This record gives sequence, C-alpha cells and structure tokens, in this order.
Amino acid sequence: MSLPRSTSICLVAATAAVAHASPPTPRHFDPPGVTAWKPDGCRLVPTTNPIIPSRDRWRMLHGDVVNSNEVSIAMAPVFEAGWHAEPSTFNVTVPVFDERGDLYVAPFLPHEGVVLIALDHRDGSRRWAIEGTGAPSGGVSPMVLADPARPGEEIVYVTLYDRALAVRTDGRIVWDVPTGLALTGELRNDAVTGINYHPQLDAIAGLSADGHLYLLDRKTGAPRAAPFLLPGARSPAGAGPTLPRLLLAAIQAELSPLVDFPTPDTFAQLMDAILGNGVKVSNSFAIDPHTGRMFVAATAPDGDDGKVDGVSERGAIYGLDVVATPSGPAITIACTHTFAGGSASTPTLGLDGRRVYLGDNDGRMLALDRDCRDVWQLDLGAQITGSIAVAADDGELYASTQADIVKVVERGDTASVAWHANLDVFHRNGPFQQQFNMLLAGVSATGVNFMAGAGPVLGRYQLPLATGYGVLDRKTGAVRYFAGGLDESVAEMNVGPDGAYYNADSPVRRAIARVLLPWLSPPIEGGIRQFRPRRRDLLIRDAVCAAADRAENAARQVGVCPASVAADVTQIRELVAQALRTVPEALFAGELSLVAAGDLGARLLDDDGELVVTPTALRAACRAHGGW
Repeated sequence: MSLPRSTSICLVAATAAVAHASPPTPRHFDPPGVTAWKPDGCRLVPTTNPIIPSRDRWRMLHGDVVNSNEVSIAMAPVFEAGWHAEPSTFNVTVPVFDERGDLYVAPFLPHEGVVLIALDHRDGSRRWAIEGTGAPSGGVSPMVLADPARPGEEIVYVTLYDRALAVRTDGRIVWDVPTGLALTGELRNDAVTGINYHPQLDAIAGLSADGHLYLLDRKTGAPRAAPFLLPGARSPAGAGPTLPRLLLAAIQAELSPLVDFPTPDTFAQLMDAILGNGVKVSNSFAIDPHTGRMFVAATAPDGDDGKVDGVSERGAIYGLDVVATPSGPAITIACTHTFAGGSASTPTLGLDGRRVYLGDNDGRMLALDRDCRDVWQLDLGAQITGSIAVAADDGELYASTQADIVKVVERGDTASVAWHANLDVFHRNGPFQQQFNMLLAGVSATGVNFMAGAGPVLGRYQLPLATGYGVLDRKTGAVRYFAGGLDESVAEMNVGPDGAYYNADSPVRRAIARVLLPWLSPPIEGGIRQFRPRRRDLLIRDAVCAAADRAENAARQVGVCPASVAADVTQIRELVAQALRTVPEALFAGELSLVAAGDLGARLLDDDGELVVTPTALRAACRAHGGW
C-alpha cells in the first residue's frame, strides 16, 4: 500500500514547509450573552415510557432511541478543562450517564480486558469495571435505562457480538447471556456498532458490523427473536487508508499503549471501518418508539449495483419490523430505500417517527418517510459524517462534515440551508494550517456544541496540531465560546446533567500528526475528558432564560397543540431543575452570592416547594439574573 507520487510529493513538501512553524493557538472569546434563539410554534413531542428516562442527559450513543443528539437542558456557556480519567484507554464511543450523573464507558480493545467502566462524576475516579468475554469491545456506547421493578434504580446494558450484559449501577450483574452469534475472529465482523431499546417488545437490540441484529428481553436477556442478517454485501474495499505500510505501522505503534491491537494490520482495519470500506454496517441504528420499526443504514444487496460479485456499490436503509410467525417472533424487512454509494451515517428519526434522516456518500442529506420513501434530498457539497442531529423545535437539522457544521431547516416536504458555521477559532501560526470541524454536532436548549481542530490537511486526512471545544448560536451559527483542549475523538461530543462537555478520546488523526510532525504535535493521550462549567452563574442564567422562552412559547400554543405544550412544560421543569442543582456548585466556586442563591430559590420554587413553570415568573427570574 503506497501513496500516489503526487500525494507523496505534497506530503514531503508540506512536512518541510511546517518544519519551522508553531502549532495553532485558540482565539480568545468573552463570556457570551443570552442567546437570541427561541422556540417558535409547535414542537416534536417525545414519547413517554417508564423504561426510557428523560432527555436531560445522554443515555446511549446518540442520546436517545431516535439518535437525536439533543438534550433538553442548557450547556455551559463558558467552560475549561476539568478532570481526565482512564488515560490509557482508547474510546471510539461516548460516555453515558445515570440519574446521579455518574458515567459509563466502553473502551475499545483495552489492554486491561474490560468491557464496561463506571466513573464518578465528581472527579472521574473509577467506581468499578466489568471484565470482558473475549469479544471485541467498545464499538458502541453502553445504554442506561430505568428499572421500573425497582423505582429509582437503573440498569446499564452492554452489547457484544456473542454476549450481552445487564449491570446495575453499583456493578452487580443482572444477566450475562449469549446472543446466538458465534465469533468469526475478524474484527470488522465481530465489532458491535449499535445498541438500542425496543419499547414494544421491551427488548435490548444489538447490531453488528457484519449486519446481524439481535433482540434480547430487557428483564432476563432471553432471546425475543432469532438473530437476523441484513441482505447487503460488503462495501468496496476502496482505496484503503491510502497511507504507506510503514507509516500505518508507525501509527499503530503510536496508538498501541492505548489499544490492544490483535494483529499487525488492525489499525488499517480500524481506518477502513471509519471510512466505510469493506464493511456492511459502519454505524448505529434508530428505533421508532411509536411503532417499534427499526431503521438500519447498511449496504444494498449484492446485485443491486448490476453485478453479483460479493461487493455492494450501493447503500441502503432498511426498515425492520418484528412479526408473529408459527415458530415465534421474527425480524423481517418492511421497507427498503437504496441510493448511490454507501453511507457512514447513522439514521436519525424525528421524535414523532415520521421522518428518517441520513447522509449518502455523495454529500446529500436524505429525508425519508417511515415507509422508506423519498421525501426530499439536499446537496450539502460534502459527505455527512455520523448521525444528523434532529432538534425538537422549528424543523432544525444539524449536519457535520469534515470541514463544517450546517444547519438545515425543514418545512413540510422541502428543506434549505439556514447557515454554515463560522469555525474561525484558531490563530494559524504557519503555512498549510487550516481550520476544520472534527466531530458531530450536539444540540441543547442554548446552543450547538462542536469540536474544532487546526493543522495541515492532506487529501482526506486532517492533521490537527491543536483542538478545542466550542458552542455555536442556534440562530446564527456564530461561535458563542471556545476553549482549547488536547486530543480528539472519532465519537461525538455529549453533555452531562451538569451542563459540562465530555469527550471520549480516540486520537486517530492526532496519531497521524504525531508520526509525521512530532516536533509540533504533543504526545497523544486517551481516556475521558471533562470540560467543566466556568461562570456557573451564566449557566444558571441560560437555563432560567431558556425555561422562560419555552414557557412563553407554550403559552402561545395552548389550544393549538396541547401535546406540544405538555412537552414544553416537561422541558421547562428540566431546565429549572438544572438551574437549582447548579446553585451549590456555583456557591462553592464563588461564582454566585448567598443573596443571589436565595433569590433564585424564592423565584424558582413555589410555596409548596414545586418547580415554577409560569412564563411571567420565569421571565422575571431571567431578568433578575442577567438575562433579557
């Protein structure tokens, strides 16, 4: 495997040109004011289910069963580097949270041989860990669900290829069962890329990279249907990582302290999986909580591209139902939609389940109905990476590409681009240094979070010499705040119940930069990083003002869309609760006075100790604490 001559010349020239440069440095941003974005009109309404907790924190890989990448609370408007945990692990998926705010992590192929680690939210210290079973681990995040049989308790679920586990938040195993699949010994087959919850069956669903889908009873782990194999073939091998073999070996050696690579070419396989080469499924999947239909983006059947050769040149999205048969429940294909090229995009549903969104390999955003029929397509000019964030309000969709974050607004059966983010967040201190988006967008009540990097770009490869975390304004796409940070991720950014940002370190691009430009690139590190709130008084302000905005919107919709109003009231309570639980930390940090804390309590709690949800009271609290 070698680079084309022209690319090799560019690589040598670029390396020489940056030899005397210095790494990019983050620009300074002042603390932002209150965002001008406000909800307007009737919203999408999430389903209510005693198993699925609230949307005020990440519970699974993309936040919830529809993969919305959205939380209902405010994210910190100002933040700084906090704790750093498990630095010897490599994490391609995000941490998830329980009601206490503690974190659960599934590291990728760790040397320690664990499949689940529990971290204390206060300092990142390890609470406990669950040993592995021999299957490749860490291809998907754990999932946290409520346990209605024990009110107030939760269970953490882990899906592997041949086994699945249910573990209580204190580390006690509830069940550990076989899935019905046997390991093949090939990483690209045996990795599990998806986990979700099927409400109609009360089942845990797991999806493997080779296209197997299994369903297990949530309470016992017993199979609810025989494992199902998607009909697609492997995607083309493509050009592979297009890096010289010696360079690939050097990058794998750079990452080897974090990853227990089983073979000398495992890193090349990992890059193939990230790029969608030679696999059937390279992403997670969504479940419509209204109907139970499962949506998986994969490859089309062999032959759909005009030739039967064991390789599929086309992508497909499958709608899968569970139906009754004489031999018991079975997974069946209810609908299919194929398209040119494959997809490295996880399908995302609207909260009402009526639309399915994903990206194809040709830079188009696709919107389908729940029967897999085309509704609209929009050319964004670059391939969408990962899942599209689908907000509950105003038809807002957020797509991430390698260079950019794009806001798209859907109106009925059409959509248009509202803005491209301005990611000018670094001072570039040398030639060939560019700025670029590095991760999926995440949406909250007060903004859109992102990770950006800066450094040389060689073909499809970004070589970040500096990285950092930021928040965009939902209305304009302008940067509200940005803070530099070390290392990077191929997972996504998520938000905890404290409004902090949590990043799963998987420094693939930094490892390439480290090998090529060691004098400009600090040593790579793994682990889980917290970027904690700073100026928590402003976080409280944002939560209260967002609650006031939503309360005023709900008041306008009474009699128009009562279900939307009820969902708004639920989110208002979550925002007010966030503001109140932030008060002790703000007091401890000296960011809030006792007088201000007392005033907040008086304004946000009524005489019976219930959370205030009325627009007049919330607007007054917003103005009293720095808002409009």
